[in-house]
Amino acid sequence: MLKIFGIYNGNSNKMGTNCKKNVYICSQLIIKRIMKKTFYVLLMLLHFSCSVNVTDTISVDCEPMLYPDYNGVTIPKNIAPLNFTTLRMDSLQGIEARIKAADGKVYDLDGDNYIDIPHDTWREIVQNSTGNKIEITVSEITGGKKYSYRPFNIYVADSEVDPYLCYRLIMPGYELYSRMGLYCRDLTTFNQTTVVDNRLINGNCVNCHSFCMGNTDLAQFHVRGDLGSTVLKSGDELTISNAKTDKLKLNCVYPYWHPSGNYIAYSQNNTVQSFHCGSPNRVEVYDSESRVVVYDIKNNKLLTCPELNNARTFTTEPSFSPDGKWLYYITADTVDMAMKTREARFDICRIGFNEATGSFVGNVDTLVKVSKDLHSTTFPRPSYDGKWLLYTLCNYGQFAIWHKEADLWMMNLDTKETFPLERANCDYDADSYHSWSQNSEWIAFESRRDDGLYTRAYIAHITPNGRADKAFMIPQRSPEDNRKLMYSYNVPEFATKEFKVDKGVLESKLKSGEKMQFGY
Repeated sequence: MLKIFGIYNGNSNKMGTNCKKNVYICSQLIIKRIMKKTFYVLLMLLHFSCSVNVTDTISVDCEPMLYPDYNGVTIPKNIAPLNFTTLRMDSLQGIEARIKAADGKVYDLDGDNYIDIPHDTWREIVQNSTGNKIEITVSEITGGKKYSYRPFNIYVADSEVDPYLCYRLIMPGYELYSRMGLYCRDLTTFNQTTVVDNRLINGNCVNCHSFCMGNTDLAQFHVRGDLGSTVLKSGDELTISNAKTDKLKLNCVYPYWHPSGNYIAYSQNNTVQSFHCGSPNRVEVYDSESRVVVYDIKNNKLLTCPELNNARTFTTEPSFSPDGKWLYYITADTVDMAMKTREARFDICRIGFNEATGSFVGNVDTLVKVSKDLHSTTFPRPSYDGKWLLYTLCNYGQFAIWHKEADLWMMNLDTKETFPLERANCDYDADSYHSWSQNSEWIAFESRRDDGLYTRAYIAHITPNGRADKAFMIPQRSPEDNRKLMYSYNVPEFATKEFKVDKGVLESKLKSGEKMQFGY
């Protein structure tokens, strides 16, 4: 090659110039190839130098302590891969998993500190195990030793969960917040999209998102702050509203859509926050005043009645039955909440609702009366098949997400039997705000069971008899994602399609100051 270049160099200056360029290019290619081969050699040497020399294999007669805790859980067949590690994650030198599908096929996986299951592999495993179980054997490598644990099972229900879960992510502060937002997670993948980031709207608070029967085309959420508004979404159209009226001088707060899409039930609350000095429930949120109203969307009118709006009782947390004929809510006798917070104990009631006339009918029916037993209820949510009423039970008050004793309970609406969801609850921290999937076979809820500080989103399977299987944390691409996340999940709501808001239109309309006034 050099000889040929020399001939050209001797015959033509032009050729010599080109040859110099060619020599330079070839030399660069040779250098790159040498560097590439050197890199691979160094990489191989590094790999061999860092390989763990396992000196002993120890069989451990118990199941591994996974993070997240997926031992024995029941999952929907469309859930994303359940990637996991163990509680020794920070000291692991390696982790191995042998996954056996129900059809007998075995998949061997390994990782440095967690098991990352390829999406296509997971789909194959789940598809071949639907209605049956997956058997998983885990081995940890730490301190130069391999610890092989007893196999555990994951059960795959022949059922799908709603594909999306929408929630707010917020720092667990008390008085101040900075960045927060509404987000939408595709539960079949690890994809999370931003619906609204509050930095777009002058740092205002965004909260209380709600959908009509899981349909994100009929949605609403609130904005609190100098741009304070209630935002209604119908298809792609956004309506910015002022929900506070001259007659009903409180903001609309906790929402729930009527199945027709023509009404939204709200509570109207004057909310106060206080702190305990000698209680594990470090913060208390209560209302000095509350009532329930129903917003008639077509006629732009707030509706209420004496049973839902009087000075003798607090009424809040409304929800409609799936047939639209009942309005559920919680109620308690009025007390001085600043001095007697622990004496405020709420029962679950319902009153009839006539969709055609937009009126309340019949007498109040008390469904869950626990105040006499010195307990309180909150968040009544009927299943979409009309069989069950899911609620939170706590010792007092109605804002249970900070109450360590708070647990999920269920009522059979036919027999009126009530019972705790023992396998979904934890024994030591708050399990609260919850929503139903459209097929009434899955619930999402928030729990502080991991560290007592941050709420995480969990899903649990509901059996035909209304009991719960063991709950599981929503999966992430890396198990450490939730551990390192410095935000709490808030108001996890199932959705049948992705929740989208035109951010430019929202920003423009909010900052214009133009609002539709709720009537009454």
